[in-house]
Amino acid sequence: MTPARLTQARLRQLADELPARHTVPLLHLSRARVLTGQQLDRLLDEQQSDTAVRTAERARQRAMAQLAAIGLVNILDRRIGGTRAGSAGNVHVLSTAGHTITALLQGKTPPGRVRRSRTPGPAFLAHALDIAEIYIQLVEHSRNGGFTVATFVTEPDSWWQQDGVRLRPDAYTLLAASNHGDCWWIEVDRATESLPRLRDKLDAYLYHHTIGGLGPDGAPPRVLITVPDLRRCGVVTDLITGLPPPAGELFCAVEHHRAARFLITAVHDMGET
Repeated sequence: MTPARLTQARLRQLADELPARHTVPLLHLSRARVLTGQQLDRLLDEQQSDTAVRTAERARQRAMAQLAAIGLVNILDRRIGGTRAGSAGNVHVLSTAGHTITALLQGKTPPGRVRRSRTPGPAFLAHALDIAEIYIQLVEHSRNGGFTVATFVTEPDSWWQQDGVRLRPDAYTLLAASNHGDCWWIEVDRATESLPRLRDKLDAYLYHHTIGGLGPDGAPPRVLITVPDLRRCGVVTDLITGLPPPAGELFCAVEHHRAARFLITAVHDMGET
């Protein structure tokens, strides 16, 4: 059944009425852009017992089905892990109404226009889920204290323009500790992009930095490039080494599965200096 059209007035009413079991996954989706059922389970439940995990999975499945029925979430046709994955393999994105209601929930101005969610190709989806995984790991580690994920946005919300320079990072994050914060632009490189094109991106970041450009939180972010393996990491590191100063201080390359831990270490190290 196709959900009824949601007016602005109805969305404002829903923003006041929806319970936490609905608003929390909506807000996670507004940050990560795309999440599987299994990723949502990790974000929504902190318990480790088998019983608690099964209970959380059922609750998540009900909540996402209800949000889809209302018209706030779309479940894509493509499933991660095939049919055997069950609902854990479902891929969720916000609908146009979902983008509006998450803005209202955060006290922001609703977006004027949002593209309809279409089922992306395998490469695009894998890239988007790589970005989402960094967010999930940051949230998981933040539960132990010491920092919070104050900001995490993905494209196009992560894009930045200042003084004629246009930057299109895959994500932007601000990790906040008790008395300081650390901000990063994130580029997820899956080794499918040519080195000249990657260099053009890094040149734009470097130029923005050298003219005194700042980021969304009023500070100059560093740039983390995540890569699939050590070989690509060496290639990107060599590329950075060949750039003029202060490229060595501005850019860091790390294997993708180490990205969250790298960012966490960086925010803690900043507090010790």
